Amino acid sequence: MIELCSTELAPDPGVLESPGGFTWFYVDLVDERGCGATVIWSWGLPFLPGYAHAARIGRPERPIDRPSVNVAVYGPDGERFYLLTEIPPDACSWAADDRSWRLGDCTFTWTDAPGAGGATRTLEADLDLALPTGGRATGRLRLSGQLRRDPQDFSGGAVPGSAGSHVWSPMVAASRGELELNTPDGALRVNGRAYHDRNSATLPLDQLGIRSWWWGRLAFPGRDLIVYRLVPSAPGNPPRELVVEVTEDGSCRVCEDSGLIFERPRHNVWGLRWPRGASFQDPDGRDVHIQVRTLLDNGPFYQRYLLQGRCDGAESYGIGENLVPHRVDGDLLRPLVRMRVHRANGPNSMWLPLFSGPSQGRWGRLIGRPGKIRV
Repeated sequence: MIELCSTELAPDPGVLESPGGFTWFYVDLVDERGCGATVIWSWGLPFLPGYAHAARIGRPERPIDRPSVNVAVYGPDGERFYLLTEIPPDACSWAADDRSWRLGDCTFTWTDAPGAGGATRTLEADLDLALPTGGRATGRLRLSGQLRRDPQDFSGGAVPGSAGSHVWSPMVAASRGELELNTPDGALRVNGRAYHDRNSATLPLDQLGIRSWWWGRLAFPGRDLIVYRLVPSAPGNPPRELVVEVTEDGSCRVCEDSGLIFERPRHNVWGLRWPRGASFQDPDGRDVHIQVRTLLDNGPFYQRYLLQGRCDGAESYGIGENLVPHRVDGDLLRPLVRMRVHRANGPNSMWLPLFSGPSQGRWGRLIGRPGKIRV
């Protein structure tokens, strides 16, 4: 279902030509007050309307034809800004050195500085995205930290783009980052602990044998704990659990069978099952307790959470997510998803202003929108 990939293996642009495949780069930030942000730049993001459906009916699209950028900012009580924009393919590029990307007017660049204790990776991004009802969201994202260094017995030799699995590589964790986003309604800033990973597959998401996954990243003092639980589609097969610990100096430990237990399960209005809390063991066997503090995104196939964790007297905040791949892009739900996706070359849902841009003032923007959604 998944392969933990070494950071030494460069992202594979060949995935962009794999029908139904995907590749995305992910960043999240969280501070001690519980504010957070996520930034994702991608090709073939499985959640885009029509993408998964096309693969199911035997007409898969290529990732290179569906690039997008997603920016979300959260306060302790929920969403403050959200924008998922599809960008015309001819306005996007992947540099030959596999270290910089352009999507429309947004640019993303990696820079590595070697050192005695390992390389330091810096990600710098300039963000410039049109808002559906006019104006732009512009800003800058920066994070820097030690590149993850795998233990000597690490066996995750998957090559990005290898068939039949979801290739996942946490690259920078237990680091610092900052996002500044300027909108017509004011500036939003998050300065805190940062995490950065990448994901790819040459097959559609719902063909990877994954029935569901639950993922979380907790920023503890001096280290990050990343927990992953994947339930296979095949009946009777056991779930796979991964716990990855990354410290400030980039050293990494990986363990499986962490004893992850979900607590106080419930269902959302769409019937999606989710826990209010969870517990598992870190690589030293210490108990880690997680509480879902705020439900940030609550849909029919995907949820995002603000997490709060405790381990051996230490407190943490973090981001988590819950996904059911086979529910993605269903016929009945696709019109609802279109309300959350801004297509820069159109057409767009008339309800898009209600779900995009700064959270405050959305009803006013919907009622006072121009004759058509601007690009």
